[in-house]
Amino acid sequence: MSKFRNWLEEWFGIPAEENVDDTSALKNPSASGHVDKFHVLRVQPTPNPNAFQFVINAQIIAHGSKTFTNADVAEGDPLAEALFQIYGVESIYIYESFITITKSETIGWHTVFEKIGETIEEKAQYYHTADENEIAQNKPEMVLDKFHKEDFPNCDVKEKILIIEAVLDQAIRPALANDGGGVEVLGIEGNVINVHYQGACGTCPSSTTGTLSYIETFLKDTLHRDLSVVAK
Repeated sequence: MSKFRNWLEEWFGIPAEENVDDTSALKNPSASGHVDKFHVLRVQPTPNPNAFQFVINAQIIAHGSKTFTNADVAEGDPLAEALFQIYGVESIYIYESFITITKSETIGWHTVFEKIGETIEEKAQYYHTADENEIAQNKPEMVLDKFHKEDFPNCDVKEKILIIEAVLDQAIRPALANDGGGVEVLGIEGNVINVHYQGACGTCPSSTTGTLSYIETFLKDTLHRDLSVVAK
């Protein structure tokens, strides 16, 4: 019996399958550095009651993240297409070794947990590239080592975004990732930083209040006191 089925049986009383060969859980990495087959190790809640993290047995994406907000965006991606065929799935966020699924408020998790887990295990493949709007950047510490707070107002837009991304990478995104979400910088206009929440953060009530306030305060303290952050 797979660990995922065990988890479902324990929490939701879903009966276990008989005679399932658990040796199918391949964990040895291939020559390319990732496993031959992905399996759901566990499912964990996020602060958003409509989003859960499906934790995978290995890193599933080379770098960055991938977000699918509807079936049209998912076209051509076997995993995302299959997940959107499950009634109630509203968005998919893929990062490091987890996949966050956000569902509609109109359905219960017990109706989709098993199907989502089975679909991930059947369709998941290693992603060599992230979303197109995520460009390769220097490591955050390399960017911030050269940065002086008093220079921020005089930086051009490209430099400001690079610095903001580095600060988020180092201090904000790891915490959001633990909760199954992320944040994307859309741009900066004057002192206004426009961001977009990803994964569990997308529809989480706290994202537009407490989390947004924390990010804004942190960037004010770290970069410039006149900065403000707007979620779109």
